[in-house]
Amino acid sequence: MTNKALLAAALLPLCFIGGCAYTANYNPSYLASARRPVTEPFEGKILLVTSGQDDKYVYTGNPTSFTGAATSLTIPVGQILKESAVAAFVDAFKGGADTKNLEIGAVVTDASDGKYVAVVTPKLVSYSYEYNQAKNLGFAITPTAVVVADVRIIDHEGKANFQKQYESGPVEGPAYMINMSPHEEINKVTHKAFYEIFSKAASDIGRETAAEKSDTGSR
Repeated sequence: MTNKALLAAALLPLCFIGGCAYTANYNPSYLASARRPVTEPFEGKILLVTSGQDDKYVYTGNPTSFTGAATSLTIPVGQILKESAVAAFVDAFKGGADTKNLEIGAVVTDASDGKYVAVVTPKLVSYSYEYNQAKNLGFAITPTAVVVADVRIIDHEGKANFQKQYESGPVEGPAYMINMSPHEEINKVTHKAFYEIFSKAASDIGRETAAEKSDTGSR
């Protein structure tokens, strides 16, 4: 091991070696720092439909990295996903976005009343995180999160007429040599990762709804 790696290992919190159970929470300020409203928002308003069970989903697991492997993190991924989706669609559509809880298979009465340009269902596919030390030659740690979500536009019967899986890839925060709250660095990039994928989804759905409106108007 190099001298730099030895130094970095010595600086790591002791619980990285002995094991610690971290707990993180949804943090509006982390989401606020990640938000990037579009300059030309799309017309209309979105309804985001999620299930109560998905909203309450709490992830508990270890990082995928060797660094911090003895630690675990408990984080309300379901809540962060929903809040990030709302923020992304509010930032992309002039009318913003409403939310509604419905169980899978339920009839979406709001889908056919003309109030919304689309009814969207965001759903978690996978979540992972790491304390990436290898990237920095053992000298520092880069907090990283990876999220994947399924996003669909559904009709009033719950059938999808648009579906796409969005993958964030590794979303990284600033590297650090020592941090007594490493789980909060993971929490920050988790908020950022979800917002980024839902921003992409909002753009795709905005173009989709604009194209549909154009097709309808030309008939």
